[in-house]
Amino acid sequence: MQFSFIVTSYNIEDYIGSCLDSLRPCLQPGDQLILVDDGSTDHTADDITNWLQRTAPLEGVEVCPVFLGANTEGGVGIPANIGLQEVRRAAVFFVDGDDWLNAEGFRAARRRFERGDCDLLIANYSLYDEASEQASEQASAQASAQVSAPADQPLWREASRARTPEARRDLALRMIGVPWRKIYRASFLQDHAIRFPEGPFFYEDNPFHWRVCLAAENIVFVDRGLCFHRVNRVGQTMAAQGAELEGFFSHYEAIIAALPNAGKRGRHPRHFRAAALRWLLENMAWHVERLRPQAYWSYACRAEETLSVIPEADWQELRHCPVAQRSWAMARALARGDVAAVVADWRGQETLRRLEAVTLRLDQVEHNASRRVEDLQAVRHWAEAEREIAAFEALAALQAARQK
Repeated sequence: MQFSFIVTSYNIEDYIGSCLDSLRPCLQPGDQLILVDDGSTDHTADDITNWLQRTAPLEGVEVCPVFLGANTEGGVGIPANIGLQEVRRAAVFFVDGDDWLNAEGFRAARRRFERGDCDLLIANYSLYDEASEQASEQASAQASAQVSAPADQPLWREASRARTPEARRDLALRMIGVPWRKIYRASFLQDHAIRFPEGPFFYEDNPFHWRVCLAAENIVFVDRGLCFHRVNRVGQTMAAQGAELEGFFSHYEAIIAALPNAGKRGRHPRHFRAAALRWLLENMAWHVERLRPQAYWSYACRAEETLSVIPEADWQELRHCPVAQRSWAMARALARGDVAAVVADWRGQETLRRLEAVTLRLDQVEHNASRRVEDLQAVRHWAEAEREIAAFEALAALQAARQK
């Protein structure tokens, strides 16, 4: 089976070369490599061109470079859709241009997909902490600390027990919806006209993930890492702390609007409405931990707009869900319109976090000061000892001189 690889990039000149180098051992004769640069203003486009010239020809691989010239609206939605328009092979695999592939894991997932009995394959991946690398003076000693599993790692224990299409769909919807951990059957995406939403927002892979999972007849799980995904990189969407996070409410509304067809998938639409609310509440718990205080009011107002119209039956479906409980009280208050109270609570929590940070810094200063005092005392004792030794040596020399 031949694959179309879609690589998207924007201002990642420090990473795109490593990404493409890691991709090369994953390519096979007959594959298609689609490179979509979203109007980078650094040297990313030049680096792609140089890489193609340096490594070309890729034997038997069709190369399709697309340089947009200007950055498109929103995140990866438009570049990814442009890449999908260029697909000419049976399978589709997305590559984030600042990640790098695990060739062994990818080949294992590819072999499983080539059996031809699924619309969608979901695999695993690893997180690589860019900030940890930059903070480390000895990168080799810190390598294990920089690489970690994604937050949904515990769900893999359920994969072997998900034996029905409905169970596999439910599990897939609970997993992190990034596209670069999946292999898609191209005709499946085309038959269902599934594309990324386009607009002035980010995190558009979430509604795309929901549309794919709800439409797929058969989903397969392969617990092998396909790639290493960078986190805490400067300029990365995942580092957003402001209004960008409000896009999740638009995505939730888009997911809900597409749910009437879900009844054909063996579940009542209410089941998927509750699952979508669970997804939103899980992400809201993550948002509040990272929101900047300047974004509190705007985010809370947007949340109230969405949460206030959710039917009570949907809430009650989640009343015993541990994941939903993480942000339950906050979300219910926003749904009632208690925006000011929630924002005041956030500000109070932020003040406590800042006080804790100041306390930690003061403790560190005190600790450092104590160590300096100990060091000074040690130096003083050493100096006194040196003086005593010098005096003893001088006295010994004087006595020796008198004996002569």
